[in-house]
Amino acid sequence: MAKRTLQDAVTRKDPPPVMATHAVVQPVPERPAKKLDTRIATSVRLPPPVMEGLKVLAVRQRVRVNDVLIAAAEQYLAAHGMPVKSDQEAA
Repeated sequence: MAKRTLQDAVTRKDPPPVMATHAVVQPVPERPAKKLDTRIATSVRLPPPVMEGLKVLAVRQRVRVNDVLIAAAEQYLAAHGMPVKSDQEAA
């Protein structure tokens, strides 16, 4: 039998693939749109005892350290005449 060429492969007519008639195609559910995160990420350098204290406070309040820092920043700004409320409660 002779070796097949590229031309043979291109011109060869294969029967169309047989699809299973018992397979049920289920629609893929759409993913809900993600909320746009409008917060700004930054780095804060804290002395180890301060970080430890924040972690202890966060554990007691059952929140994240980030939540404690945001609350502290809001209180500090309010004490200096700049009341700001974060959108974190809405999230």
